[in-house]
Amino acid sequence: MHNHLALVKTRQPEMDVILSQALLMDAGSITFKSIKSGEVAGILAGLVALAYTALQTLARQDNEGIILPTSGCHQEYQMLAIMRLLSKKIHDCSSGEAKDYCELYHLCASLASGFLNADFDKAFQVYHDWRIACRDSNIEVDDTYKLHKTKFPDLTDCLYE
Repeated sequence: MHNHLALVKTRQPEMDVILSQALLMDAGSITFKSIKSGEVAGILAGLVALAYTALQTLARQDNEGIILPTSGCHQEYQMLAIMRLLSKKIHDCSSGEAKDYCELYHLCASLASGFLNADFDKAFQVYHDWRIACRDSNIEVDDTYKLHKTKFPDLTDCLYE
């Protein structure tokens, strides 16, 4: 039994990265489909879901997070450029490195504020409260895409215009 337990423990970090990557891809899918349809509140929900998932991963790793410089970063707000950048940041998280999750979080916050003109902090709080309510109602919260199909957080109040 001890040998088997040791094998499972060595595989666990890999499985954590795989689970995190799957959740990030689910949230990315929501974001891209909302971009395609032009649903601004859906784009915001997808960006917040990506940021939330990145922070969940950092929390599971017992990381306090890495503060990255956000000033001096020029952001291009063209749909294709945004899609490519989000895809790259999601892919980078497959490294399992804390800095990559932090970069994704900061990108999502920047896009929510700059591209969507939204209150990211308020949207994050609404999303968090919604996730807690789903968990308390025994709704599966590990499948982000399925979760958004069953109930969708209304983040329209978080948009400035």
